[in-house]
Amino acid sequence: MDTPSLKFFDADVHVRWDDDRAIADRLPESWKERWLIGAGHTQAGLRINPKFYNPHEPFGQGTPRTVGRQGLVSAEALAKDWLTPQGIDAALVSVYDAPNLCTFGDVDYPMEMARAVNDWLAEEWLEKSPAVYGTIVVATQNPEEAAREIRRAARHNRMLQVMLPTGSMFPYGNRRFYPIYEAAQECGLAIAIHSGTEGMGTSPAPTPCGWPGTLSELRVTRSTTFLGHLTSMITEGVFVRFPELRVVGLEVGVAWLSTYLWRFDKNYKGLRSECPWLKELPSEYTRRFFRFGTQSAEPGNPASEFWRLLGSNRLDETLMFSSNYPRWDHETPVFSHGMASAAPEKIEALKVGVARSTYPRLL
Repeated sequence: MDTPSLKFFDADVHVRWDDDRAIADRLPESWKERWLIGAGHTQAGLRINPKFYNPHEPFGQGTPRTVGRQGLVSAEALAKDWLTPQGIDAALVSVYDAPNLCTFGDVDYPMEMARAVNDWLAEEWLEKSPAVYGTIVVATQNPEEAAREIRRAARHNRMLQVMLPTGSMFPYGNRRFYPIYEAAQECGLAIAIHSGTEGMGTSPAPTPCGWPGTLSELRVTRSTTFLGHLTSMITEGVFVRFPELRVVGLEVGVAWLSTYLWRFDKNYKGLRSECPWLKELPSEYTRRFFRFGTQSAEPGNPASEFWRLLGSNRLDETLMFSSNYPRWDHETPVFSHGMASAAPEKIEALKVGVARSTYPRLL
C-alpha cells in the first residue's frame, strides 16, 4: 500500500485460525500432541481458566462455530466485513488469546507456540493482503529467547509491534524484560500492552485488592494493572535506556491517566532521589513514549470533558483509533467515543497520524 493511500488505520483487530492443525503443522513433532489434545478447537489451547467467565462468549473447548466472535478467519473476511464497510484502509491484527502464552508455568512449549503463531500470521495474513499488518507474540518466560524470536519474526517488514499481556509476574520496568525492549527498538517495533490476561495462569490477582467476582468488576478495575506497568517502566528508566521505544496501551482506557499523572509528578518531585536517571517529569515521559487506542476510552459528560481532561497533560496527542473488531465490545468509527467526540482538527491524527508516529514500519 502506497503511503498517500493510507488515510485510516485500525490499530486493533483480532484474527484466528479455523483449524487447530494450522498451528500444529507449524510446531515441532514433540509438541503437536500436547497442542491437539489440550487445545480443544481454534483458540482454546491458548487459554488458562480465570476465576470467572465472560457471559458474552463461550469459554474452553469448543468449535470454530462457538468461538467465531474471537476473531476473523481470513484477509478476505477482514476486507469484506470490516475495512470496506467502515472506510478503513489497513489494520493491525493480532490473536486475542496469544498473550496468554506469557502466563504459562512452563517455558519450552510457550516458546514453540509463539513461533508457530508468528509464522501462521505472516503466512496466512501478511502475505495475503497489503492492508494487513502484524503483531509478534513472545513467551516472556525466557526473555533472551523472546528477543531472538522478535528478531526472527521481524524479518517480515509488515510486523509492527510486539504484544505483551497486562497479566504478568513482574512489572514491565523490571530489567528482566530489557532483552525484549532492545530487540523491539532495534527492529523498529512498538511494544503493545493489551488487557485481557489479568489473573490468568501465573499472573497475580487481577486487582490490587484481590479477586473480583464478576467480569464487570474486572473490566472497571483492569486499568490499574496497566497503570502499574506504566509507572514501573517510567520510574525504572526504560525510556532512558531505550529512547526510540514506543508503548501502546490497548483496551485500558485513558481518561483516568490524566489525574493519575498529577499524582505521579507530585510524588516524583519528593522522591526523585530514588530514580536519578530521570531528567523529566513522569507526565512528559508518558506523553512522549506512550500511545493509547480509542476502544475502551471513557465517554465524558459532556463529551468535551473527555478531551479537556486529556488536554491537561497533552494526552490528546497520544490517541489513535482502535476497534477491537470483531469481539463483542468492538467499536465502529461512528460509535467510538474518541472518534465521535473529537474536534475536526483531531480526526486526521486519530485516523492515521498518531499511528505513523508510533509504528516506524507503517507504510
